[in-house]
Amino acid sequence: MYIIISGINRVSYQLGENFIAQGNEVTFIDSNQHNVSFIEENLGFLTILGNSYNKQTLLESGIDRANYFIAAQSEDENNLVSCQLSKFINPDIKTISIINSKKNREIFLNEDFDFVIDNDEILSNSINAFISDYSNLSIFIDNDNFTEIRIITAGLDSEIIGKSVSEIKLPNNSKVIAIVSSSGNISHNFSNTINSLDKIIYQVPINN
Repeated sequence: MYIIISGINRVSYQLGENFIAQGNEVTFIDSNQHNVSFIEENLGFLTILGNSYNKQTLLESGIDRANYFIAAQSEDENNLVSCQLSKFINPDIKTISIINSKKNREIFLNEDFDFVIDNDEILSNSINAFISDYSNLSIFIDNDNFTEIRIITAGLDSEIIGKSVSEIKLPNNSKVIAIVSSSGNISHNFSNTINSLDKIIYQVPINN
């Protein structure tokens, strides 16, 4: 897959590392020369100096052939315009935007944005799950009872989509707690099949 990331920061740096390790093609766009040089020197990824809300910059980055566009800039208005312009040039592209201010969330809830996430959420894991197969993330460790709470998030093309919990391979002695749908609904009916971006919350002994 070809992924374009707008904005260079800690989160986008980690995303780039993950995506390239999975064999994806990645290009960064940033208006800061220092950030661009940092990526080139440390990761060796293709970078473009410019603004992603500029049509010519997006065309130079190859937006017309990209599969995903991730807007990870610190200014919500730039992320909004960048995603809208990306969709205008390439209607088939999947856009992912980070929201830095919660008050702007409703603005991003339209068809120009396929996936929106607040800046204070677990960014890299959530976005990576959206694009990749699935992520398996530890969220709590109970040292007194030697157990751990983990979340599996199904990606868009995950092999677990369409399966029930009983058909998914979990660590030995795991106990499923709940299934959370992409819309936030919580279910304890574990015979339901998993859809993309659903989350499985489960408990597992620490020694597994």
